[in-house]
This record gives sequence, structure tokens and C-alpha cells, in this order.
Amino acid sequence: MLYLCSVKLLFTLFSAALLKRQAFAQFLPLYDANLTTLNSPHDPNITISYKVPEGACKTAFDTQKQYSGWVRIPVEDESTNLFFWFIEAREPTPALTIWLNGGAGGSSMSGFWQENGPCEVVEKDKDNLEVKAREWGWDRASNMLYIDLPSVGFSYTTPITNGSFDSYNATTIFPPEPIPEWSSPWAFTNGTFSIPNPSTNTFTAAHLVWNLLQAFLLTFPQYNPPLNSSTGISLFAKSTTAPYAPLFASYFHSQNLALSNSSLPSSVLPIKISAIGLINACNIDPVSQAQSYATMATNNSFNLPLLTTEQASPIMEAFKTRGGCSDLLAVCRSDNPTGLTKDDQIQVCQQAASCMDSLTFPYQKYTSRSLHDISNPSFDPLPNQTYLTYLNSLAFLSALGSPINFTDLPPAYPPLSPDPIPALTSLLSQGVRIAMISGDRDYLCNWYSTQSTALRLASSLPSYSPFLNAAGYAQIYSNTTYIGGAVRQFANLSFSRVYDAGHFPSYSQAETLFEVFARVVLGDRSLSTGEEVELGGTFATEGDPEATHTAELLATNVPNPRCYIRKAAETCDDESTRAVLRGEGVVINGVWYNSSDDWQLPGQRDGTSGQDPTTTAVMTGIFTTSISASTETANSAPVSRQGSAAYGLSVVGVLAGALLL
Repeated sequence: MLYLCSVKLLFTLFSAALLKRQAFAQFLPLYDANLTTLNSPHDPNITISYKVPEGACKTAFDTQKQYSGWVRIPVEDESTNLFFWFIEAREPTPALTIWLNGGAGGSSMSGFWQENGPCEVVEKDKDNLEVKAREWGWDRASNMLYIDLPSVGFSYTTPITNGSFDSYNATTIFPPEPIPEWSSPWAFTNGTFSIPNPSTNTFTAAHLVWNLLQAFLLTFPQYNPPLNSSTGISLFAKSTTAPYAPLFASYFHSQNLALSNSSLPSSVLPIKISAIGLINACNIDPVSQAQSYATMATNNSFNLPLLTTEQASPIMEAFKTRGGCSDLLAVCRSDNPTGLTKDDQIQVCQQAASCMDSLTFPYQKYTSRSLHDISNPSFDPLPNQTYLTYLNSLAFLSALGSPINFTDLPPAYPPLSPDPIPALTSLLSQGVRIAMISGDRDYLCNWYSTQSTALRLASSLPSYSPFLNAAGYAQIYSNTTYIGGAVRQFANLSFSRVYDAGHFPSYSQAETLFEVFARVVLGDRSLSTGEEVELGGTFATEGDPEATHTAELLATNVPNPRCYIRKAAETCDDESTRAVLRGEGVVINGVWYNSSDDWQLPGQRDGTSGQDPTTTAVMTGIFTTSISASTETANSAPVSRQGSAAYGLSVVGVLAGALLL
């Protein structure tokens, strides 16, 4: 995750001397968490503590069960407490989906509240937030299990301690400090946090998550899919956490093998991953990623030159130069094949990660556009960040029984995983469905890079050569009136380009992302139409060999800026930063305004209304059509355009040959 913060501006405007002012007191009081705690049957040293988080999240139906809590796992002389939140599907299904968020270890609560979770936070009035069910939440098709990785979000390592959170530098400070002169009580707050554990690595994280799954599924066996189920367990991961998904799945597979040869006790459950979904993936194939930055900047599908050829030339120079990103990555991944975090290995990987981040500097220097969505301003107000205020309210924290405040990003986390391509290749050869999905307006983790990665993966397996020379791009039918993107699919491998979506495609194009997701987790489905097919055979989508569909970015869709105090580094421009740090204006529902008169209800704002389900929304159902015989190609004009806020569409009409399940 990159921060477009004005740190230099802050220190030039204000002295670095500290005033003896106390930050807003937000240390968590002692309260009864009311958690049920059990020893895990697979290991008595591991405990699971959980509760029903009453009132924290409104689901589509009151009958849907929810459980949130922590799995406590001893690690050397401390304990890691991994946070989970489970939501039962709206209709009975054996499918279980695990969600891991990105941002180099960002909290899965981001995906939960901003993109695909069962509920969302909306503004009801001034200083009044409300939680509503999300129409296109992924619980519409699957049981969902959201997990925070070690030292991320609500996960914590003991001991926990009081500290200060600096939202402009996105850091936690221990012990608590007075407010710096250059900051303000809005941007520098007290809280209770976990001290990050920099020794966490990919292998350790995989082992911890495996233990969480053991504890959860042994405690709630009714949510463990049958091993012979076509749906099974799916693992979806996003952005810079996407490489972890295949590495985790490979570790789970190795544990299954150990169980089969009696190297593990019989109380252990096999964890079989049936599908892996990679959403706007970064750091899987760095070579393709580096090349894609120049392509996206100079020759993108919106016919919008973002950089000149001269401005873009430093990108590949920085990657290929001696001692540059390519060399650093080679050392990082060759010297660190199992993800062990020795100090020297960590240092090289941190240098490699910093170098990869620097490849976006020309884009940031010469454009005023968001890394996450080229149609938005650099200080991007989307998706809505109001949930950060809600998650730090005492009412919410007590509903979860959380001993710590919520922060969106960890101060320290391993920046790069081992090379995930061998793991992806192995999993694909074992019959695991691999779905790569990208919004086409994302610059940071763009679709050109993901497409290249899919082609590279197919070329590594002779049996997948048809993905390269036979499969074409077919339209993704989101509903009866909208084409949401283009998909290239052969057998268990697919790449989907989602139209008019940025780094948060489930926010930008909620219905399309849901339909693609549902087709992936159900198994044996065409991602184009949702029809049942035999993926184990020779199924391939038909269409053009390239995804050449073009569109225009409409200036009328540019959202108004919003300065979210708890996400100040990414959302507050220089002008609002100056005012915030002078203590001017007001903060309403976590957003800074010049005056209270500037606040409006979400529906009155351009581009920031979110996806509130309407009273007539149909909250169940998956769209399927038999329109596969259509002569339209994936690169032809869509049937209609689905605007970034057009989520009230429910499929109640049926085309000839179309079907709702």
C-alpha cells in the first residue's frame, strides 16, 4: 500500500517540537467480553474464543448465524491471537470462502465493510452511523470466513499495550505520546494496540491460519464442506496479499499429505482448497508488473495517455538496471525460498519492495490521479472509509469483545512472499480452480499484469496450452442488461477483466464481481454465463484472442474529495491537511469539513453514495444465462453501462434463455 501523504509539508509548516497536549483518550476500558472459550480438539494448547456479535452487522436475513472471535496460538514465549468473523450464507450451501485482504497485510475488515461483506456502514445523520445489509454481499452465495493475518486489524500478539495512532503517517507509537505541535487531536489519537511482530513470515502465517481453520471447523463442523463437494473451500485474496493464497493452499496440501501418512494426529482435519481467487493481484509476477506500469500509463484501454514515453521510460530502467528491482527480487526470492525472516533476508526483501513501489513514482509525479482508480483524484475518497470510525466505537468493540482498537494497516509486515508461481502451477495441476480477476481502472495492480501472469501460468503446464491458443475472451453477463467484463477461461484457469472497476472492484462493480465470484465457488461453471460446464474436460470460452474493449472515462463521474481523519494519509489533500492541523473546521462521522453546513446525506453527494440496497432489492439469487450462442464478442459494446453506483438493479426480468437460480 502506498501513501500519498504530505509529511514533508507538515514538517515545513510546523515545528517538530512537542506540545504538552494529550491526545484524545481512547484507551479501551475493562469490560466483560462475554466470549465462549474452548480448547481446540486438534491441539489442547490452542484455544478458540468466540461470541455472536449482537448488533454489529445487519445481514440480509435475521436467520443468518454470525460468530466472531479469536484463535489463540502459542508461538515461542508469546501468543498470537488471530481474529475471524464468520457469516452464514443467506441460503443453505456447503460452500465456504476464506477472505484475506491486501495492502501488504491489510485487515480483512476492509473487504468486509467496503466491498463484499454482508453489511456496510452508511451515514444516517450528522454523527449518526447506521449498518445496513449489502445487496451483493458474497454471503449471497457462500458461507464467509474473514480472517485478519497476524498483527493485522483485530489480530494481536500479547502483550497488548496503550499507544498513540498517527493517521497522517499511518503508524502506531509506543508508549503514548503528547500530540506533536504539527498535528491535531483529530489526527493523533490514543488507543490500545498490539505491538507488531516483525518475525512473522509467509510460512508462519500459513501455519497460524491452518491452526485457526482447524479450531474453527472442529468447533463448527456443520460449516466444513464435504471433501467430495464440488464447491468445497475457496480461498480469495487481494492485492499484495494475493501471493499468499497459493502459498497457504500449498501448505494446507502438505499438511493433508502428512495427515494421510499418519504424521499428524487423527484429530486433525484435512483442509482441501477447491478454488483460489486472486483479486487485483500484485507481486505475483514482478516482471509483468513492471512492464504493465508503462503499458497502463501510455497505451491503456481508455485511450488516455497518462504519461509520455519519455516520462514512463524510468520505470523499466529502474527495474532492469544493475542492483535494481529485478536483481533485488532475485536475491530476495532465491535466498528466501521458504519465507524465513532472517535479518539480512528481510532487509533485501524490504529493498525489493521499496524498489517495486518506486516504479509508480512517475505516475504519481506527472498525474493527479489515484493509484487505485485512474478516473479518481490522487487523494481518493472511494471507497467509503466511514467504517473506520464505526469499528473504533466502544459499542462496536464491546460487541466483538475486542481488547484492542482497530487499525487498517500494520506498521510492519513482510513486504514480499516467496515466488508463488510454482505453487500456482502445482495447484492447477492438482485440479484446483485458479481465478484471476482485475478491475481495468486500477493502476497499482493493473489488469495487464494479471493477464500476463495468467498467460505465464498456462505456459508452464503443457495441458493448459489451449488457454494460450484456443480460449478466447467471452463477455461476462452480469444480468439481463449489462455486460460486466470479459473472461478468458480454459478448464480450471481463468482471467477476468472487469470493466469500469478500480482496485476495489467489488465496490465499483458489485454485481459483476459477485456473479464472477459465485461462478468460481460453485465449480463447473462458465464464468461468462454461469452455465454448468465440465471444467475437468476441454471447456474453453470462445471469442477474440485479446481483450481490446475500450471505453471513455467520464469527467462527470469524478468523485468529490473527502478527508477521512482515520485515513488522512490517503484522502486528505494539502489544503485540508493545513486546516486539520490548525484545528479548523469540524469532523462529522469521521470526515473533516470546513463547516458543519458542508455535510450532506450520502445520497446528495456525487460519486460517494455507496451501494445502499433499496427496499425493493432481491437479496438472493445467482444470474445464469444460456446466451453463450450469441454472436456478440467480448470486445463489442456492452448491452448497457452499469454506473459505479448502479447497484439497485435486481434481476427480476428474464431474457429468452436466461434463468435465475
